[in-house]
Amino acid sequence: MLVVRIILRFSDAVNTVAEWALGLLGFSMAAVIGMQVFFRYALNDSLFWSEELGRLILVWLTFLGASVAYKRGAHIGVDTLFNALPSAGKRLASIAATCAGLFLFGILAWKGFEFLDFIKFQQTTSLGVTKQVPFVMVPVGGALMLIHGIAFLVRDIFDWQEPEMSCPAPQLEEDTDGQGATS
Repeated sequence: MLVVRIILRFSDAVNTVAEWALGLLGFSMAAVIGMQVFFRYALNDSLFWSEELGRLILVWLTFLGASVAYKRGAHIGVDTLFNALPSAGKRLASIAATCAGLFLFGILAWKGFEFLDFIKFQQTTSLGVTKQVPFVMVPVGGALMLIHGIAFLVRDIFDWQEPEMSCPAPQLEEDTDGQGATS
């Protein structure tokens, strides 16, 4: 199933890029907020743009991080009923939950893009950039979660298991007679 493998690998590649971007954004936010604290308390001066840039980065971290957490299965869930189901029921429940998620992620992406059009002429106060810059991550985060959700759906529908890439190590028979030879 080449198509399944392509979809799953694309989701993995997108997630890898998102994880690297999260690392860079996290470092950037720590640097900006650290500079803000240093300038305010050590130099008794304030960087007028740092708080707004910190908020912008936080919005990006939130929606990008939500997609990475979804891909990793790290969001909070109540799985008591799910764990009580037989394997076929678990598969159907997983498919149903993924379809519900895809519906919500689609709305997030669609309405997020509509919102970007609504705010295209507004500018941020300190940075002077269009408000589309911080809010572009709302539809992008929705689109990333759509990609991962499609990969989960395809995986669950086709009951996909990644094939083994290497041969398993041969199993040696246990030395029962203590002579070092196998029987």
